[in-house]
Amino acid sequence: MGRLNVVMRFGFTVLPGVYDLLVGPLMRRAGLCDRPVAPHDGIVFTPNPAGESVRGGWLPDLSQVVRSVGGMGTTVGSAVRRRLG
Repeated sequence: MGRLNVVMRFGFTVLPGVYDLLVGPLMRRAGLCDRPVAPHDGIVFTPNPAGESVRGGWLPDLSQVVRSVGGMGTTVGSAVRRRLG
């Protein structure tokens, strides 16, 4: 889930009732598809280490979060300056 996982974890922790109401419809709309898949061995019997590798723990890389938040601040700040200036 990448960066969206932080938002999902926050919602699950802070607003579990809202999370429960939204997760089903959101998963059906954005996380699943109705395309048929040909029979295959799956990832249990034929793993794909390059495609399913883990880059770290369950928590995001703090330096990456700080960079992305800092980048958003400068983007918002420059947009406000353009609007006011």
